Amino acid sequence: MTLAAGDRRSKIVIGVDDEPENLSLLKSVIEGAGFTFMGTSGGAECITLANRAQPRLILLDIQMFPQMDGFETCKKLRIYPQLNIVPIVFLTARKTGEDVKNCLKAGGNDFIVKPFDPVKLIERVEYWVNRRIT
Repeated sequence: MTLAAGDRRSKIVIGVDDEPENLSLLKSVIEGAGFTFMGTSGGAECITLANRAQPRLILLDIQMFPQMDGFETCKKLRIYPQLNIVPIVFLTARKTGEDVKNCLKAGGNDFIVKPFDPVKLIERVEYWVNRRIT
């Protein structure tokens, strides 16, 4: 499967965080940069939404309560062939070397620490969205 940056899905970004204020901030930053943002508060909801919306990028928190955490969510997203090519960027307050290692081991592509700089976040989003996937 080849997915070019011009694909109709290239503007959809899903954000997953159990804190409503974090989702609100993400929505403002992501939509302010011209992307379509779809937010959800948990892993199971993310998996359902991602299968339906076919996003170009997923921004995923590690700590989500009381549902499955970001590591488990990422592993489950990677089971679906249509989602296996979607970049997953962990966006989290956790920042140890072990956290980064676990994100990559779970199938994540990148790691951004909260609180984030909106300009740097959009740079990373654009990098992943504009990549050509083959």
